[in-house]
Amino acid sequence: MDRQSRYQRHSLIDWFSQATVRDARICVVGAGAVGNEVLKCLALLGAGSIDVYDFDRIEVHNLTRSVLFRVTDIGRNKAECAAARVRDLDPNVVITAYTGNILRDLDLASFSKYSAVICCVDNFEARLRLNLICKLWQIDLINTGVDSRNAVVDVFPFSQQSAQSVACYECTLPPSVYQRLSQRYSCGGLKRAAFVEKRIPTTVITASLAGSLAASKALRLGPGGALRSDRIFLDSISGISRPSELPVRVDCPVCSQFPAPFRKRPVRDLQAELARLRAEKGNSDITLPESLILSFQCKKCDAGEGHDAPLFWRASEHDSGLANCRACGAEGAVEIQITDRLPLDTLTKSGVRSLPLPFALAASETGTDVLVLEKESECD
Repeated sequence: MDRQSRYQRHSLIDWFSQATVRDARICVVGAGAVGNEVLKCLALLGAGSIDVYDFDRIEVHNLTRSVLFRVTDIGRNKAECAAARVRDLDPNVVITAYTGNILRDLDLASFSKYSAVICCVDNFEARLRLNLICKLWQIDLINTGVDSRNAVVDVFPFSQQSAQSVACYECTLPPSVYQRLSQRYSCGGLKRAAFVEKRIPTTVITASLAGSLAASKALRLGPGGALRSDRIFLDSISGISRPSELPVRVDCPVCSQFPAPFRKRPVRDLQAELARLRAEKGNSDITLPESLILSFQCKKCDAGEGHDAPLFWRASEHDSGLANCRACGAEGAVEIQITDRLPLDTLTKSGVRSLPLPFALAASETGTDVLVLEKESECD
């Protein structure tokens, strides 16, 4: 069936632009309950291009909330399965599934191709990182949230010329969110080995409300779209909908720390870039998008690593079990040096050729340099 016939009814709607929908390039992060609804809507509307990210696999309890999944899909990757069903719904839609972790696998060099990013995840760490990336790359972000009764959709129009004066996701967070994050991590910043993530129960009703509104908002952003950040609250039982403007928070960890303009600098020779920054900014700090382990040492037997040269290990790849010494068996005896900020001198003296991160930030009063780091294998 040709496109013109398939979308003929859309053409009868005076405010609906099929061309705009066809030209949209949407990134959907999370292919669970809300992600299913977003993908279903985008597919039936005829969205031109979709990338969907999810490393999780389908479990039986997903079937009550996920319109794109079947009993025979249990055990399959969510992104791959959802993408296959979207192709069944409309072969005209170009959809690509990514089965890794978007925070590691996202190609930042081509991130600017997206019209919008729709966040359908259920953890704050991923939301925080996507918020930072979208703000730096000036890509519109739609964030979704659900519980057993309510749906929330946040709209952050980062692509607008006035985007520097609109709130970001971190502007909206109360102290309780950071307290909850601290429960997941030890005082040293490593994930607690025994921590079990609490899952919030929901139904397809709230998921469908959040998903359909998120898809609608994503297709209406861009030039001439929203000029402020908004939160839309939907009560699935009473039918009440409450929109509210989200104000910029003066002490926001993102907005206050990283001023515009954002200057993206692809970095192939890290030491040369560090030397340039050292000459320009002095011994200022480089801010990292996530924490790195520099060294560790046992207070009992002195066993450890990273004293001669920093390790630069991703803290997210380790848990609090690292505090137990493997050499002498002493529990909690290992002191671990973890940081998300490094002085330029430290990086320069280390001679490091690459960092296991997608980017790093050098902020000053004149703006923020976004150092887009190439992987070590690409530098050899």
